[in-house]
Amino acid sequence: MDIKDKTKFDFKELLLLLSASLLVLLWGYAAFSKLGDYGRFVAQMQLAPVPLIKSLAPLLGVLVPVTELALIGLLFSERFKKAGLWLSFLLLLSFMVYIAVMLLSGLSLPCTCGGLISKLGWRQHLTFNALFMLISVLPFLWSRIFPKVYSPRSIYK
Repeated sequence: MDIKDKTKFDFKELLLLLSASLLVLLWGYAAFSKLGDYGRFVAQMQLAPVPLIKSLAPLLGVLVPVTELALIGLLFSERFKKAGLWLSFLLLLSFMVYIAVMLLSGLSLPCTCGGLISKLGWRQHLTFNALFMLISVLPFLWSRIFPKVYSPRSIYK
């Protein structure tokens, strides 16, 4: 490999790094907010109109932030970064289902998210999660939409 190959700009890699970095910030903030106010987090989950969530709230109060922290570990790992992005998408999707249940219940319940994110309304949460779902799959979509195209000059190398 010559020096020119080392200095090539790879937008796909930059997008992968940017997506992973944004998700690390999201999961770190969310996990530490939930762990920092564990009692409130569990109490708010126990208000949910879903009996399973009510009964599992103490377990979920630990499991959700630990899962978010585990995702951070995957996103930091070069080997598991792509898996971390897909698993982030799936966790966000599960949160979207939870938010949809909250909206469909018609009840005015507080958000179980921690920190500043808890100030968002349920519809704003849908938008916020949809944005981060897009961020988590953007590197994969980019590769499908813009596959690596070889320039005619590459034939002569």
